[in-house]
Amino acid sequence: MNYTIYSNLPKIRPDISLMKHVHGEDEYLLMYDPLRYSRAPMILALHALRLLDCLQKEEDQTCEQIAETAFEGQVDPEAILDVIMQMSDRCFLLDEVFYDTKSVIDQTFRESTIREPFCLGTVYPEHRDTAISMLDEMKGLIPERDFKDISGIIIPHVELSEGREVYASALRALEATTKPDLVILFATSHYGGEGRFIFTEKDFLTPLGTTPTDASMVKYIFSQATQPLTHNDAQHRYDHSIEIVLLLLQYAFGAESFSLLPVLVNGMHDRFSYAHTPSDEGIAEIIHIIKNYCDLTDKRVLFVSSGDLSHIGRKFGDADEAELLKPEIMIHDASIIDALTAHDSQSFFSRIAQTADHSRICGCSPNYMLMESLKKVHNAELLAYQWWDQPDTASAVSFCSVAYFAENS
Repeated sequence: MNYTIYSNLPKIRPDISLMKHVHGEDEYLLMYDPLRYSRAPMILALHALRLLDCLQKEEDQTCEQIAETAFEGQVDPEAILDVIMQMSDRCFLLDEVFYDTKSVIDQTFRESTIREPFCLGTVYPEHRDTAISMLDEMKGLIPERDFKDISGIIIPHVELSEGREVYASALRALEATTKPDLVILFATSHYGGEGRFIFTEKDFLTPLGTTPTDASMVKYIFSQATQPLTHNDAQHRYDHSIEIVLLLLQYAFGAESFSLLPVLVNGMHDRFSYAHTPSDEGIAEIIHIIKNYCDLTDKRVLFVSSGDLSHIGRKFGDADEAELLKPEIMIHDASIIDALTAHDSQSFFSRIAQTADHSRICGCSPNYMLMESLKKVHNAELLAYQWWDQPDTASAVSFCSVAYFAENS
C-alpha cells in the first residue's frame, strides 16, 4: 500500500495479538497473527502502544495527526509511517494487502480435501514418535481405570503442557471404553464465522495419521436442515479446539479407526435472555438431525465436547488480577460442574446466562450441544479440574474433563 503521512489510516485487525517481549534489560512489544495470514511477527517499542490505540479508534487519523496528538510532536510522522508500512506488509491492518492475502489463503484451504495440522511444532511435537512419547508420559501421570463404556466426554483445549493432569484423566477414560466408529466432536469456535455451526468435509491430519470426516453425515445434515448453514469452513484452518482433542482421540483409538463429524460452534450469548429454554429453531434442528442420523446408523457413536471453563484476569478484560478473582470464580466453576455432572443442560446454560457469562466459559456452546445430543446417561463423573495460571498477564484459565457413562455400563 502507498500510504503517506497525510493518508487516512486503516484500523488494526482486532484478532492481532500482543505480548511483552524481554531481551536482556530491554522490553518490547511482540505483535503476531494467531491466524497466520501474516508472514512474520513484528517487534515494537513499548511506546508504540499509543499508535496501536489510535488504530483502534473509530475516527480516521493520519500519521501527521497521530504524531501531534498521541506523541505530542516528539515522534516524526515519517517514523510512524515506516511502522504503518511494516504493519501493512505483515497483514496486521485491515487494508487491501490483508484482504488480498486472506482471499488467496482461504481459497486454497477451501479447495483442499485435507485440514492440515495448525498446532504442529508449537502445541505438540512434529514427529509421530515424539508425539506418542509425550502422550505416553502424560497418561502415566494417573493410574489405569477399570473398563466402563462412555457415551460422551468433555475435554479441554488449553496448551497440552499446561493441562497434563486433566488430559491424562481423559486419556485413561478413553482407553477404558469401547472404541467408537464415529466421533461427533463439538468444539468452541474462537474466531466467529458465519452462522451458529461451522461444518467441514475435510479429513483431519496430525502426526498420528489422518482421520476421515464422515462426509455423508455432513451432507445429510445440510440436506435435512431448513435453517441456513454456511459452506464457508475457513475457521477450521486455524482454530485449535478440534485439533488438540483429536490428537488425544487418535492416540487412544487409532487415527483411521473412526470417522469424525467436526463441528465448530459459535457462542450462544444471544440466547441468554432465554435462559430456561436456550435452544432456538436452529440449535434444536441441528440436535434433532444429529440424533436422527445416529438412530439410522449401526455405528457406535461417541460424543465429545472441546471446551474450557473460566477465562479471567487482565488478559481477558478484567480490571483485577486473576489471583484476586479466583476464589469467587472457583465457586462459580463448581456450580457449572455440578450441572455438567448432573447432565442438566438447562441448568448449565442458565447458570452461565444469569451472570451474563462474566467468567467467559468458552465451553458453553459445545458442552450444551453435547449434553443435548446424548441420550439417557447412567451417570457422569468429574475426572479432573485444573487451572492454567498466567502470571505474566495476571490472568488464568480453568478447565475440566467430565465423562458421561453409557446407560448399561
